[in-house]
Amino acid sequence: MFLDRLQTAIREYSLIDEGERVLVGVSGGPDSIALLHGLHQLREIGQWSLFVIHVNHSLRGEESDQDARYVTQFCQQRQIPCHTVRIDVSMEVKQKKGNLQAVARELRYEQFRKVAKQLNITKLALAHHADDQVETLLMRLLRGTGIQGLSGIHWTYTWQELTIVRPLLAIQRQLIEAYCDEQKLFPRFDSSNESLHYTRNRIRKELVPLLLTYNPRVKEAFIQLSQLAQTEEEMWQSLVAEAMKKHVKQQGAYTYRIHVESFLHLPVALQRRVVKLILNCLVKNGTSEVSLEMVEQVRKVLHHHLPSVKISLPHGLVAYREYESCLISMQSAKHHQDHTMKKILIPGVTKLPEFDGELEVKLLATLPYRTEDNTQAVFDADQMCGSLFVRSRRPGDRMYCQGMKGRKRLKDLLMEAKIPAANRDQQPIVTFEDEVIWVPGVRCSKIAAPSSKTRRYLYLTWRKYGKGR
Repeated sequence: MFLDRLQTAIREYSLIDEGERVLVGVSGGPDSIALLHGLHQLREIGQWSLFVIHVNHSLRGEESDQDARYVTQFCQQRQIPCHTVRIDVSMEVKQKKGNLQAVARELRYEQFRKVAKQLNITKLALAHHADDQVETLLMRLLRGTGIQGLSGIHWTYTWQELTIVRPLLAIQRQLIEAYCDEQKLFPRFDSSNESLHYTRNRIRKELVPLLLTYNPRVKEAFIQLSQLAQTEEEMWQSLVAEAMKKHVKQQGAYTYRIHVESFLHLPVALQRRVVKLILNCLVKNGTSEVSLEMVEQVRKVLHHHLPSVKISLPHGLVAYREYESCLISMQSAKHHQDHTMKKILIPGVTKLPEFDGELEVKLLATLPYRTEDNTQAVFDADQMCGSLFVRSRRPGDRMYCQGMKGRKRLKDLLMEAKIPAANRDQQPIVTFEDEVIWVPGVRCSKIAAPSSKTRRYLYLTWRKYGKGR
């Protein structure tokens, strides 16, 4: 019966293609051993090639090492290539000060990804089963979840370069263990699964038996709930994709820009879904769940009356307003420039990749044409007998602006030009003898301004990469 149900699930949900190379995550316990044995039994029908990865978490001393030896021997007996990896979860927990189970999962999945890449495999089979689904739903309900969380564990899931499949998801633990006994597989048993220190273990050993006294078919009820929720998720996915296309723009790999006014006209449920998708995309490892609290924090930024509000989020994320937009990005992706000065070629083109553009300088005998967007500046060349430099802004910067008395703070000029606060460090500043003479795209100084007596013109043009190239 076990093999029939396994084969049916693979076929019904298109989990493994004929002739495909599959990496199987094997701990040595009943679930993963039954999965590996079952796939091996069906290999001639599916014509697939099996590879195994075992991750030793180094948490249970000799018991962990015995698990690794068991899996290695199991694979050798069946001529299945096996890759065993050792990780030090305890050391990582001390360094990160995180939850042991979450850290172990993150490290384990990273090893899955590395070995799959080495083997040029894109399909990973894991042994989550029906009882895992029930326990997952109960954990989420106790912790607090939305409709999306009720979909539970999915049959297939794309994570980075891998497609993760779970062929045992409709099979209960009792049938899995019976199959192991029938085939005399003698799997390993993890002693930590008996500890009531972990929430999942308490749910399995205490809560589920109690619920069964209320409804002997409570497991089936939860599994049905997850199936209904997954079906509804398919509908939501199309709505979210449409909303993303209309209201969100991705800027590079680490930033998403939301148009606030149009986005806030969406139903609240759809807003939450879109924000959660963005946050999930930015949490690159994909093994950490984005909480409702994080989503609501971003929505507060979207609704905030201040045009430059900013908040920090878990996982190194940040959300901030830029007038009509809200940006969500990785903090590590924000490249703040230092104040190093770079000499400008006169004449010539100065490449400025740190500012994502270039400056061209010409010496002309006649007054050139200038556009009104301040991407060109003209000075009296004979009044500038020295070098020009470009740098990022400095605290206290001021400029003598044309048509104004005195000097004006650079900060005020950038605010008036609606340069977002997050972009102001990437704004090039042109200086002459320590005076700010030009902020490309913003304002030009009245220092060395051309007059009727000017004989030579210093003509500067700022070109942003991607424009005019």
